[in-house]
Amino acid sequence: MDPLTQLVELLRPRSFLRKDLIGRGSWEWRFPAVSGVVFGRAISGRCRFELPGMGERDVEQGDYLLLTNPAPWSLRGGTGKTVPVDFATAYATMTTDELVGKEPQRQPTSERMGEDVTRMVAGHFEFDPVNAGLLASLLSPVIHLPAARCGERDLLTRVLDMIDAEASSQQPGRQIVLSRLLEIMLVELLRTPQLVASRRGMLNGLTDPPVAAALRAFHSNIHKHWSVASMAEQAHLSRSAFSERFATVVGQPPMTYALNWRMAVARDALITGRKNIEQVATATGYGSASAFSIAFSRTVGVSPARYVRESLAANK
Repeated sequence: MDPLTQLVELLRPRSFLRKDLIGRGSWEWRFPAVSGVVFGRAISGRCRFELPGMGERDVEQGDYLLLTNPAPWSLRGGTGKTVPVDFATAYATMTTDELVGKEPQRQPTSERMGEDVTRMVAGHFEFDPVNAGLLASLLSPVIHLPAARCGERDLLTRVLDMIDAEASSQQPGRQIVLSRLLEIMLVELLRTPQLVASRRGMLNGLTDPPVAAALRAFHSNIHKHWSVASMAEQAHLSRSAFSERFATVVGQPPMTYALNWRMAVARDALITGRKNIEQVATATGYGSASAFSIAFSRTVGVSPARYVRESLAANK
């Protein structure tokens, strides 16, 4: 299976909130800390973005912002004093349907004529908690894509428009269409060159031909017995040259990467109940259930059976 496809399947994007935000004159919006990925695009006007510890950035028309598991953050426009609008209540009380395609009930406004107007389209992805940590390990906390570098992201803009139209409709099959569009949008985001180059990991590895060849081979057959030598063979490099290159590009040794990915697949399979422990062991490249259980316990911190019990109890 293609590595990026497998990543999206393990992340299981399960909800998407989309909002149109309009600021007039001088304004400030304060957003709460959330898990998952928050993105925004400046449709018109300009504003300033601030995340504690990350400094302040100017956001111009056409720019994209992508935030991973952000702490409380804010957007500001204009030069005058204003009372900040707090969106914590909106995030806590509004349902997905209430937020999709709608503007918040309280928006910064001004009575003055000729005022500056900023329009942002913002959204929030949530993921299945089982493997949500995978994304945080791949993405920087803040990614700012200036409009000048976003020309090739026209497809992303079109997908946003399709999500908006579908969310506003009452057509049969609406939920399945929205689910698929969400996956397409996530893949487009993960394909963005500036995003990939921002951090070492699988996405960066897929841009390096020798490492990408090894990654594709491994992800297509994680049930096989893999070693540094067999992965190096896929990359057409010597064992030492491959190991060094892989660690530099991906950020961890080949076998550490293989172990962590197998455990991610195992967690997903155990929680969804698609396979029993023996089947999960075979699917992730272990010769026996006992060998798998030992590796799982060392990596995850609990046995497979206990992991399932605790996860199911937490989701009740």
